Amino acid sequence: MKKDGEVCWTAPGSETCMAVSSTDTAPALIALGARVRLRSGAGEREVLLSDLYQNDGIHYMLRQPGEIVAEITLPALHGWKSAYWKLRRRGSFDFPVMSVAAAARLSTAGVVEEARIVLGAVASRPLVAEEAAKSLLGRPLNQETIAAAAALAARLAKPLDNTDFDMSWRKKVTAAFVTYALRDLRGDDMTSESVALARHVL
Repeated sequence: MKKDGEVCWTAPGSETCMAVSSTDTAPALIALGARVRLRSGAGEREVLLSDLYQNDGIHYMLRQPGEIVAEITLPALHGWKSAYWKLRRRGSFDFPVMSVAAAARLSTAGVVEEARIVLGAVASRPLVAEEAAKSLLGRPLNQETIAAAAALAARLAKPLDNTDFDMSWRKKVTAAFVTYALRDLRGDDMTSESVALARHVL
């Protein structure tokens, strides 16, 4: 489909072309509320980074012809914490086959005041899990709250058959990785989970 074909070999049953967005940076920046400044000969405009992408394997970015990314800016993040977890085949220098970026601003009592959760590598764009993030608001990051948000976020994941990992398994572990990210935000010591994942034979 990208070069005059009629079949998308990433998703053969799809009427549109699909390509997995395997980026580490975009989900992490989107979770932090990043904006991007686009510049061209006609001028410049600024958009949320989350609005720059669309779920289309060919036209995956809403950047106009002639526009370049001139600047990425972040809002004031006082009181925010962020975490990024990814599933990958090798232990280093590898693209994600599923990832989770989470960021939250907590009160002194540990109650979530603002939150964002973004899934990566499970679609042709980073997916903002708005419903999952909203479910955290006004609540502490306890086991029940985290489990509910993880389940809501995992519903969005639609991994494609682009790696040697099984698609259904990658969707299934999405909830686990959201849980890891939110526990990380809570301040849990995640060393044992990180080591176990690094050493696990997949």
